[in-house]
Amino acid sequence: MSRSDLRAQDATPERPPDSLLRAARYRVYQFFRSLLPRPLGADDRRILESTLPSAGRALFATMSRNDQRHSLTVYRSLRSRGCADADLLSAALLHDVGKGGGRVPLWARPPVVLLRRFAPDTLDQLSASPDTWWRRPFYYARRHAEIGAGLAAQVGLSARAVEMIRTHHQPDGPAAELHAVDDTV
Repeated sequence: MSRSDLRAQDATPERPPDSLLRAARYRVYQFFRSLLPRPLGADDRRILESTLPSAGRALFATMSRNDQRHSLTVYRSLRSRGCADADLLSAALLHDVGKGGGRVPLWARPPVVLLRRFAPDTLDQLSASPDTWWRRPFYYARRHAEIGAGLAAQVGLSARAVEMIRTHHQPDGPAAELHAVDDTV
């Protein structure tokens, strides 16, 4: 993936100052919420069992509890909008799985968000290769959609669901609805 592709993946239109303030407040809330995420309940497990194959559920389990919660929130938001597309709902549950397995630890997430917004060239440099322990999380954060798509393909998700995971950061891509929800929850 080229640097321009990575920039396009992270690109957002200019936001007015009040929108930036709301986004900053939300990111602070999201960070503190991630420190003590609640465990999955029976309803969550039913969603996973009815949506993902066994290997997909095992892959879901590799994500941090916070990422699991976020993915279930995205799933529920899509359902509340009337979505019944099985591929899109599967992609919603696994769209951030490329961050799992310890690839993008909690400490790296605030710097990634801030650098993406305020210093994208610095993020490009930090994420250019996984050659050192402290650069590796930046590398994986920038490539989590591609990594997650590969993992989803390995566990048997449909080609369409895999493509939705791969493109979930593209506002006009095949997973535009997933992108819109993911960006707000």
